[in-house]
Amino acid sequence: MSSNPTKHRIGLILIGIGIALLLVASVLAYVELFASISMPQPPSLESVLYVLTIVTYKVAFIAVIAWAGAILITRGLQAL
Repeated sequence: MSSNPTKHRIGLILIGIGIALLLVASVLAYVELFASISMPQPPSLESVLYVLTIVTYKVAFIAVIAWAGAILITRGLQAL
């Protein structure tokens, strides 16, 4: 019986951290939506590949943060 309150607290902490990570991922995605990537003129294959690389990196970074937050929320709910 003594581990039950501890398990409950750990579950709530994991849920809180997971929600915080999801909020951070949402804010980062919102900020990046309005941030502009400057393309050198005239557009060339190198500039297009550069933009695609930057966008892919940012999307992957935000996806990993959201994925980690979702896993923490799931583990927290399982601990409750």
